[in-house]
Amino acid sequence: MKITIEYCVEWNYEPRARSLRDDLIKEFKGRFDKLSIEPIQSSGGVFEVMVNDHLQVFSKKQTGRFPNSSYEVIKTINDAIDERRIGWDYILSLPWR
Repeated sequence: MKITIEYCVEWNYEPRARSLRDDLIKEFKGRFDKLSIEPIQSSGGVFEVMVNDHLQVFSKKQTGRFPNSSYEVIKTINDAIDERRIGWDYILSLPWR
């Protein structure tokens, strides 16, 4: 699974991005054959979280706010896994839950 966290450098969102990255690693490490969590420096006040380059998990641009907590992002990703909105190659690598 590939997770990207695009964050605004101008507004110093990097600490939030790092904290979220650390929480995502704790939650998903060992659950997938491949796990990549990539922070992407950006501008314009963005804080966007994507899975596998196609599933938008969170968007500050759309909501006008940050995630309430890392749990909000983790729950959204877990819901996407349960609902099979994440690619089959990743779902097949999951242990039975």
